[in-house]
Amino acid sequence: MNLINAFNLTATDVVTITGGGGKTSLMFALGRELTAAGQAHVITTTAKICVADVNPAQVLIDPDIDTIIAEIKKDPAKEWVIGRETVAQQKIAGFDDANLRRLHQALSPLVIINEGDGSNRRPYKFYADYEPAIPLLTTKIIHVIGAETFKQPIDETLFHRSQLFDGPELIFDEAVLKRSLETFSRTKLDPYFDPTVDRILLINKADGAHLEDARQMAEIGKTIFSFCFIASLKEGWIKGC
Repeated sequence: MNLINAFNLTATDVVTITGGGGKTSLMFALGRELTAAGQAHVITTTAKICVADVNPAQVLIDPDIDTIIAEIKKDPAKEWVIGRETVAQQKIAGFDDANLRRLHQALSPLVIINEGDGSNRRPYKFYADYEPAIPLLTTKIIHVIGAETFKQPIDETLFHRSQLFDGPELIFDEAVLKRSLETFSRTKLDPYFDPTVDRILLINKADGAHLEDARQMAEIGKTIFSFCFIASLKEGWIKGC
């Protein structure tokens, strides 16, 4: 699939993944590619990762970032998933900006792959004021949306926090998609990140009957984000818009 080349990843990038529709799959796919390329990296979250999604052998949990750093130095090639604590034995909670910056500096060159959002396993979401949690050291933001959302009813079937949608429309059509992406960019990215931070839209699940939906969504998305891709992480391919 070569996500490293598609996203132009460097050895010191901090990647934060937001949205829905394949964030966790993307996170681990990136990790596998970096491992194969011999690139040191860690996977973490500023939201929460479900314990069930992670191989226990990869997990390193400790509230002290210096302990985390010391353990990684013992086996830097391992695909670590790090966090400060396990919540209710179900989710891994991660570190704040200051600790992530210390980790990044101590283990440089290091790629950090961070899941900055939760979508309750739905292919897209509407945002509360406190979401997403994007560390300020992020160098690439990848915003993910599932192609199966296009022209579908705006409810909890496909949309996490659908009650936060503030428009009169009932269907997630072209106009709603455009407004949603513009709002995300204007309110969640513009106040905090300058143009040197890559803003990438990934329209996932662009397979089967949803391929044409993904192409139509991409025509809108590429006018808002610096880079736009359609992909099927399940089938293992990605293509620039």
